Amino acid sequence: MKHARFADLSPKPSSSNCGSRLADVLQVIYESISDLNVQLPAECQIDKSPASVLFGEGGRLDSLGLSNFIVITEQKLYEFLNFPVDLTEDDPFSPTNGHFRTVHSVASYVCELAEKRRSAGAL
Repeated sequence: MKHARFADLSPKPSSSNCGSRLADVLQVIYESISDLNVQLPAECQIDKSPASVLFGEGGRLDSLGLSNFIVITEQKLYEFLNFPVDLTEDDPFSPTNGHFRTVHSVASYVCELAEKRRSAGAL
């Protein structure tokens, strides 16, 4: 699937959820989930929903599954954003408030990283 780059999207709305950018990032994450689900047993597969819990209490991923999710997602985000994203920064593994808690928290984190990069003039 071909994506528009963040630089090609309309300016960020004033809300903290990145508006349409969040929807685009969620689509990239859903593609990652589809790729990962092929590797997982049926009972561990992740629903493509912002509310899906990835890691921590009620999470679907063990440490190996989370590692695979990170690798797949970072690659897809690089293809989409045209810059590398390190999803392992900023204490991401906290089971209560880390950005791997839910699909939405990962997407929000990516939006924040992209906005910081855009604000710095890198996008």
